[in-house]
Amino acid sequence: MPAPASSSSSLLSTFQDSYHELVRFVARRAGPQAARDLVHDAWIRLAERQRGESDAPAAPDGPPGASRAYLYAVMENIAIDHLRHGQRTAERFDTSAREGEPPSPLSPDVADTHSYRQALAAVEGALAQLPARCRDIFLADRIAGASHAELAERHGVSVKTVEREVMRAMDSVEASLRRWRGDTAAPAPAPAPRTGRRRALSTLLGMAGLGVGSPTLWLAWRQWMPQYQVRLATATGRLLNQPLPDGSTLTLDASSRAEVDFYATRRQVRLLAGSAFFAVARDTERPFVVQAADVQVTVLGTRFEVALEDDAVLVAVDAGRVQVRDGSGARHELGAGQMLRLAPGQTAAVQTVAAVAAWREGWLDFQNTPLAEVARRLERYSLQPLRVEPDAAALPVLGRVRIAAAQGWLRMLPRTLPVSVQEEEQAPGAVRTLVIRRRS
Repeated sequence: MPAPASSSSSLLSTFQDSYHELVRFVARRAGPQAARDLVHDAWIRLAERQRGESDAPAAPDGPPGASRAYLYAVMENIAIDHLRHGQRTAERFDTSAREGEPPSPLSPDVADTHSYRQALAAVEGALAQLPARCRDIFLADRIAGASHAELAERHGVSVKTVEREVMRAMDSVEASLRRWRGDTAAPAPAPAPRTGRRRALSTLLGMAGLGVGSPTLWLAWRQWMPQYQVRLATATGRLLNQPLPDGSTLTLDASSRAEVDFYATRRQVRLLAGSAFFAVARDTERPFVVQAADVQVTVLGTRFEVALEDDAVLVAVDAGRVQVRDGSGARHELGAGQMLRLAPGQTAAVQTVAAVAAWREGWLDFQNTPLAEVARRLERYSLQPLRVEPDAAALPVLGRVRIAAAQGWLRMLPRTLPVSVQEEEQAPGAVRTLVIRRRS
């Protein structure tokens, strides 16, 4: 890369300092072969502008980081233009395309850019009108990825208050975008979950990404707009192996649910029910974060399991290391072969585990696990309802169960525990329930 002249601006200096990062940034969008050429061309164009050979607009003045944000915005648009050009070239020689069918654009046309900048200006105006605490909480939640527990402690409020402040800001932003779209006559939307609001913003703007001059808003934009989204759910007795676009894989246990959102600066999974095993491709620039209840697990590249139990979260590491932050803000670090169970009112202690996510191989391991919890776990794979009476719920179970033979194992429980196992009809025509109660 050529060295800047002594009269180069801070923009060129920032470019030189960020050169390798910019190459990696563009490579994720346009591929590694084109990345260096595109970044080099951008350098030449910026250098020419400094000598007055180009009428390109000046970089924005602003707080520290403005030049860096501007450069990333420039490279985002250059990468998009490169992809669009490649797509149009392919379409020109694609004889299989159906006549009259419009191409699917990779990004908004250049003619639309000014309109979208107006939309983002409306968003920036909406944020500026929010109370300082609401705005600070919202930006910390969306940009820094701070947990609600951390924000509650920082501002001296409850977690519920933090959630309300985030939703208040999202309502304001969404309203400003509806005004920009001219939807003033449309009724106010019903309250929706945070992920729904994020999708609503994408729909209102109708685009996948755009660099903007305001560094704060540009960073927020990159946080709001996921580059990849998928919602996963499995039925009783069904497992799912889901490849992810970064080379990672997610294996979802039976009767489990998860939401996956990949952003420019982070990879995020929200485990809503059940268990999941992750084999994460290493990316030091985009941490992989799993949120389960109020527990947050952060890795760069490793293999691990996260499971939601009744009122607890289980984290077990197969390879590498993970960082775990619980709802109180306490941090834990786990290595290969270690497991942590986090539950309210219980002391978290790291344990050794022989097998991680054994359910992937068709087995379940129980270490003095209460019988009621064992039954709930087995229900993920059984079409027959299970019920453990309260008098037997706390009996400890120790051993390994083959999932395919779980029904036979349950019927043999009276040999190892003081219980009886009987089928009972709960309603005419319904599947008979397997009831486990303590033997008198």
